[in-house]
Amino acid sequence: MPLAGTKTRKSPLPLYFDNLAALDTWRATVAGPIDHSEGVLKFIARKLRPADSVGKGKLLVSHDFKGGYVEDPFSKSYTFNWWSSTEHFNYFSHRRITIPPPEWITAAHRAGTTMLGTIIFEGGSELDMLRMLMGKVPGINTASEVETQANSTLPLTPYYAELLADIAAERGFDGYLLNIEIGLGRGAEQARVLAAWITILQAEMIKKVGPHAQTIWYDSVTIRGELWWQDRLNSANLPFFLNSTGIFTNYWWYNDAPGKEVVYFNKLDPNLTGQTQDPHPQVVKHTVQDIYVGIDVWGRGSHGGGGFGSYRALDHIAPQTLGLSCALFAQGWTWETEENNPGWNWDSFWNYDSSLWVGPASGTVTVPPLQIKGGETPCTHGPFTPLATYFPQLPPPEPYDLPFYTNFSPGIGDSWFVEGLKVWQSVRGWTDMDKQTLVGDLIWPRPKVTRLDSRTDAVPIGITKLNMADAWNGGNSIRITLSIPGSSNAYSALWVPIQTLNLTSRRKYEATAVYKAPTLANAETEFALGLRTAAGADLMTIVTSSTIDLANGWQKAVVQFEITTPAAGGQVLTQGQLGLIVAVVLKNPSPAVELPFLVGQLAVYPYAPDSYTEYDLVQHWIYFEPDSASTPLNGMLNFEVAVAFDPVPEITITDPEDPRVPWHLQPTKTWFPKFLYFNVYAQQLPGGAGSTPGPLTWIGTTMYINVGDKKTFYVLQDNLPYSSGQRRYDFKVQPVLETGEVYPAWVSFTSVSVLGGASVEELEAGESQAESSAPSSAETESVQEPLAQADVDKKPKRKSSVTSMLNPLNRMKVKGDKADKGDGALTK
Repeated sequence: MPLAGTKTRKSPLPLYFDNLAALDTWRATVAGPIDHSEGVLKFIARKLRPADSVGKGKLLVSHDFKGGYVEDPFSKSYTFNWWSSTEHFNYFSHRRITIPPPEWITAAHRAGTTMLGTIIFEGGSELDMLRMLMGKVPGINTASEVETQANSTLPLTPYYAELLADIAAERGFDGYLLNIEIGLGRGAEQARVLAAWITILQAEMIKKVGPHAQTIWYDSVTIRGELWWQDRLNSANLPFFLNSTGIFTNYWWYNDAPGKEVVYFNKLDPNLTGQTQDPHPQVVKHTVQDIYVGIDVWGRGSHGGGGFGSYRALDHIAPQTLGLSCALFAQGWTWETEENNPGWNWDSFWNYDSSLWVGPASGTVTVPPLQIKGGETPCTHGPFTPLATYFPQLPPPEPYDLPFYTNFSPGIGDSWFVEGLKVWQSVRGWTDMDKQTLVGDLIWPRPKVTRLDSRTDAVPIGITKLNMADAWNGGNSIRITLSIPGSSNAYSALWVPIQTLNLTSRRKYEATAVYKAPTLANAETEFALGLRTAAGADLMTIVTSSTIDLANGWQKAVVQFEITTPAAGGQVLTQGQLGLIVAVVLKNPSPAVELPFLVGQLAVYPYAPDSYTEYDLVQHWIYFEPDSASTPLNGMLNFEVAVAFDPVPEITITDPEDPRVPWHLQPTKTWFPKFLYFNVYAQQLPGGAGSTPGPLTWIGTTMYINVGDKKTFYVLQDNLPYSSGQRRYDFKVQPVLETGEVYPAWVSFTSVSVLGGASVEELEAGESQAESSAPSSAETESVQEPLAQADVDKKPKRKSSVTSMLNPLNRMKVKGDKADKGDGALTK
């Protein structure tokens, strides 16, 4: 995704399970543990300084949105973009087992946020709850049999705890919200067994998912097995809190409850919370930050009335002072309550949603009246405060752990661009959280522009907009407009911070920014990349820097740098703000000037010497696997890329004591290329004498690809370009590296020949001469905008020896449903 066309493939894996029997039925079809986290970015924890998090509350967002699983890939849907405030994200639905969609997991992990599924029991699920605790018992399937088996002493097995931890590990998510909203028929006995089961689940999660795994308990059932929401941490739910990693309290609390929770927590025996001087390996360590005080954004019982009154509840939770955390439920309220209003569109949603989280770009926010519940202490609150201001500003993972890349995608778009070229225009837009990147945590609601020159007059005002009309790669860029007031001084040097990053001193990084600035009649401009502290101090010690002219009016600033600190102190984790230095010289400084520019891409990654990159990407193998003979163009395009090194120079080493190395070594840490995705193109081939090839047309992208992941793209005939005649196609794949660079050559193609759109005539795999750049565009207003093959210089590529051996053999003739394989043909 995104995909050209109107159809998509149904997920080959279950998205959720309505009951545990359904989970068992599916699992019986699987032979042993499996790894389906392919296409999901694996979790990498943020590196935080003590000042970033110690004593400060965290944010858990629980995404209860229209029942879940409602994202439409062929229109613009709700997306969540406030990851820099969010520690944990819970994908919520009312299914028994909710598995977060893979694209949502990738989006969260890209920011360093954990992604949680949901285990929920609601009315009518009492017997399924018994089954979860007892495990799967052979021969016992009916409700009466379960009740009979659960006799005087309720048995407990780890069966479902192990299985649910397997599911999390296989699908690539990081934990569960446990929402038990039924009374426990066996009272305190069952409550004790349930609390013990949670410890088994958490132990399995740590073993199979990692030390960051989470099991968060929702405040519902008490120690007596009653369904009785406490609205705070207290003795009635204490065992469940201590046996999990945190508690999500119900949101009907009175405004004195947060303070009472802190007092209660501080009275707990340190041996229960792990707050002892000596390690306590048998106990999950807890702090007051593990209490997530609930707020319902819909306002159902929440102090402040929810919506734009939610800040009043946060005033009492006080994450920055009391240290309590917050669980924000159903933040999609900003979409669901507005979507049916006349004239409403995605831009309207963005303005509304961003106003809730970071405040409006201008004007004020209207808040609902404050209603004090009976029994509450009277309180007053100031004007609206954006939600993000209550929580630490969390950077993404350190770029040495996960290269930082953003094209500012909110996860939606109207079209698709490759190196500044529009290759596809959708009809209703698209949604794909897999392609979402951070939107910049320092530019909303406005960029915080400061001066780097010596001027003392007014600082220019900045305005930020998402720009769907032009992009470098992906679906959008950001448009920043600086309003420079008139002055007698012609020169301005301005600092525009865009994204917070934590980096490590005494390491070498490379940073790039792709931008586009217009030619102005009254101004000359120059742009450079910068990294500064929040106070404005320069952090960059520049090794080299350059500016490169790119296609379609874009430019790229490249900087190799390090952060220097005294050697005696070792490496130091340092927080910086990545942004642009904008130098402006006005020919006539008297009138005010509007300076708009686009930023299409930012990236920071470990600097690699040229000796580490003495290789090319090559096609290793590729084949098309049709679903059936009746639908020969519905199927999976499978491919693999490899690296081919530069030729080894003549080896002159003859002495066994010679300390020289005969070639440049690769780094011992990860160096193999990683990919954000592959662009996939199709071209209809000539169907007979006198016919000509159709235009090369972008048809979609793969998902994120980890090292070792299968590289696949599912092809649907209905989404392919077609004019007339035979349906016979070439497919090309174009890698986009994790640094955001489009690999400057086509890697490979395969062709599939079909006669009359019915039967496969031949299946060929080959390798094209790699081209040094993407083809030029011939835009139309159609859903698929074709590409004309550019007549450009071709960069010779090394062929993989494996591919060279396979290509002559990988041929198959099919008539009807019988295959006639020639000598030496490969079978699958």
